[in-house]
Amino acid sequence: MDNRIEVLILQHPLEAHEAKNSVALLALGLTRVRLEIGERFDAQALSDGLGPGARLLYPQTPMPSTSPQAVENTKFRLPAEAGAVSRLVVLDATWRKSLKMLHLNPALMALPRLALQDLPPPRYRAMRRARRADQLSTLEAVCTALAQLEQDETRYQPMLDGFERFIARWQARAAR
Repeated sequence: MDNRIEVLILQHPLEAHEAKNSVALLALGLTRVRLEIGERFDAQALSDGLGPGARLLYPQTPMPSTSPQAVENTKFRLPAEAGAVSRLVVLDATWRKSLKMLHLNPALMALPRLALQDLPPPRYRAMRRARRADQLSTLEAVCTALAQLEQDETRYQPMLDGFERFIARWQARAAR
């Protein structure tokens, strides 16, 4: 799929070898996607590669009140800032590991955040546990964000349909 907004996925090393890895499908399905595997990234390289249009796809989390982003982050909601977004930065990790990645990489912590709204029902719960009912897989979150940012709710539906088939095959294998 020809996504207009570039996607940078920072994947925790433990996720890279996970059989239920939805990022592998994203990497195959999107034309503008870059995958970096690690927990800590070179600060200068990360900062240089992000640019002013980069947004972190991540829910709001408490931040120190002295941080300039503590106030600014509340302004970014989908799709209100769609025109300004040129790169979507996504962490692919468990929630605990993603928080650790944020703290280990101050350049990520400083990024304005985009928090998804109007979430579709998660498809991934059949394969993995989630702490909350509204948690999505990385593939679902990226497709939802891109659809909202690009204001085209059907554009990424074929990728989501393929993901549903992937889940169905996984469930059939697990049932044997």
